[in-house]
Amino acid sequence: MDESEWIRRIQEGETEYLSPLIERYYAGIQKYCYWRVRSEEESKDLTQETFYRFCRHIENYKNTGKCRAYLYTIARHLCNDYLRKWPILSWEEAEAATDKAALQQSSSIEEQVEREQMVHELLQLLPEEHSELVFMRFCLDLTFRDIARITGVNVCMVQYRVKRGLSILRRYLERSESGEQEIATCHPRRPKELPLAPH
Repeated sequence: MDESEWIRRIQEGETEYLSPLIERYYAGIQKYCYWRVRSEEESKDLTQETFYRFCRHIENYKNTGKCRAYLYTIARHLCNDYLRKWPILSWEEAEAATDKAALQQSSSIEEQVEREQMVHELLQLLPEEHSELVFMRFCLDLTFRDIARITGVNVCMVQYRVKRGLSILRRYLERSESGEQEIATCHPRRPKELPLAPH
């Protein structure tokens, strides 16, 4: 059964079909909300509110095969409203507020956290109009067309801003690498390769 059939059944009152729809998009919506507000608890609340609002107005929803974009649009508006009311935590503050014990359950979780922190720090280098679009394209795997629907920016401008954002990040990384090479040149005794730290 495809998504359009789920929605048709839900609109007819068969609410059990909400479960597969929510399961399909819940993780992505929460990932987006967490990136915006940097709070695990708030991201869960915002995700639940996203699906609550979708369900509350399901009878008026016109299914045109754009359910994912519609859900991200709701989530985006909720995150914007939240950020207008509450000051956003810096990444360091958000990290300090995280339960460190939970993060140390396995090396795979630690690696994921480190990778997500690195991505976040890189995206912080971009202007807001670029960072959100780059995040949506490469971290949420949304199409340019879906991003355009969610943000209200036309497709050509989305493509330009994503390309521009990647160009900024590429230049930053190139400068960082050249800086590391200069440091290595200044310290000739430093070995070319250091052993990897144990995980």
